[in-house]
Amino acid sequence: MTNELDTTFTFLNGRTVNRIGYGAMRLTGQPRNFGPYADWQGGIDLLRRARDLGINHIDTARAYGPHENEKLIADALVGADGSYGDMFIASKGGVEKSATSLTRDTSADTMKRHLEDSLANLSTDKIDLYYVHAPDGVTPVSESVAALEEMRQAGKIEMIGLSNVSQTQVEDALKVAPIAAVQNRYSPADEHDAALEEMIDWLNEQGTAFVPHGPLGANPMKQGAAVDPGEALRTLLARAPNVLVIPGTTTIAHLEANAAALAA
Repeated sequence: MTNELDTTFTFLNGRTVNRIGYGAMRLTGQPRNFGPYADWQGGIDLLRRARDLGINHIDTARAYGPHENEKLIADALVGADGSYGDMFIASKGGVEKSATSLTRDTSADTMKRHLEDSLANLSTDKIDLYYVHAPDGVTPVSESVAALEEMRQAGKIEMIGLSNVSQTQVEDALKVAPIAAVQNRYSPADEHDAALEEMIDWLNEQGTAFVPHGPLGANPMKQGAAVDPGEALRTLLARAPNVLVIPGTTTIAHLEANAAALAA
């Protein structure tokens, strides 16, 4: 890649990922990202192509499917030695999903249970990065993070992340455990949010990754991008060196275009 942008990000614990990753949510049943992906082998092929293109950061969640997206990733990327090799897998817990409803539960017991589910679904004994998917409005974020820190100390996750949070919630969480990444909605297609812009800069000062969800302005329950992918990716990566971008797609052609977004 021959341009002025940094193309990798190194977490505080020394793990390095490419700044363009792959958000796997769309590889589930449609509509509503519920049930298994209809073209299971096609999903496997897509994930393996992402790996071949040098995309080493894959983002998923227990709620995608639920369970099914994590299982697809395991089918595609777990090697003969039973490991993910150099791939970096991020998942999330704290959201319960059915065919008709979505509820948040980030209590300590649920976070631990969801993590155990994710470990089984992903066929691994340790997940690189595990997020609190979205605070439930009842459980303090610090309590949810304390549960994940217990699991981190037990060797079941490497790093902890937060999604759909404010800077104050991140600050509260940092009193309990290191926070490696924050994942909030952010796209060139969205209206400017001064508080979020300030948080991205603050996270950069902390050495914490900011991982936009919906980077192309898509509705999470519908297909399609609101902005040109190449332009959006370059804009987001130029925003700050801690911004990692993980667009999702269900076609190899779009995947290859995203991977080439930094080419001169």
